Amino acid sequence: MPITLYDGQRSPHARKVRLLAAELDLPLTRVALDFQKGELRTPAFLAKNPNGRIPTIEHDGLVLWESGAILKYLAGQRPERGFAPSDAAEQAHIDQWLLWWTADPEPAFTRLIWERRIKPFLGKSGNDPAIVADAEATFDRFLPVLEGQLAGKDYVLGHLTIVDFAIAPVLEIVAFVNVDLGGYPNITAWLERLRAKPYWKDA
Repeated sequence: MPITLYDGQRSPHARKVRLLAAELDLPLTRVALDFQKGELRTPAFLAKNPNGRIPTIEHDGLVLWESGAILKYLAGQRPERGFAPSDAAEQAHIDQWLLWWTADPEPAFTRLIWERRIKPFLGKSGNDPAIVADAEATFDRFLPVLEGQLAGKDYVLGHLTIVDFAIAPVLEIVAFVNVDLGGYPNITAWLERLRAKPYWKDA
């Protein structure tokens, strides 16, 4: 039975799910929702995800939200591909990097996109100097960690894992919020390797 993805074309978080599904050859039934039309706040959708956010999936009676949890679930649908390792240490390293990403760098991106793009688009006052400075300082602190981790590696953990799918779709678009990756050659080369995958552009 195909997995239903409640989706938004511009959401990097929904894109994480689409990309991993493409890599694992998992069919998706996509249901596009438009936050501008209030489609994330309808009673029907809030019954599935009380946060009113995408991505959210339904599959065989399971409703699941939060992109990291969804990526782990997708990996488990194709155990033969090795994206859901049975080795406890390897899984712990995956979880370590997922938690690292969602604890600090990704929320910094969210703060920047709200301040620099979404609030002005909605006609609200954005670009709060304190919020922007804090988010930029977070990137300055944590992107060098990822840069060092990628030294001499094709992917974050050496081989392709869900960590790459969790991080890359956000870092691909940080220029949109005026974050420059020019000083991070390992991150830039890693993103180019991912963009070379045949499904990457269209997922």
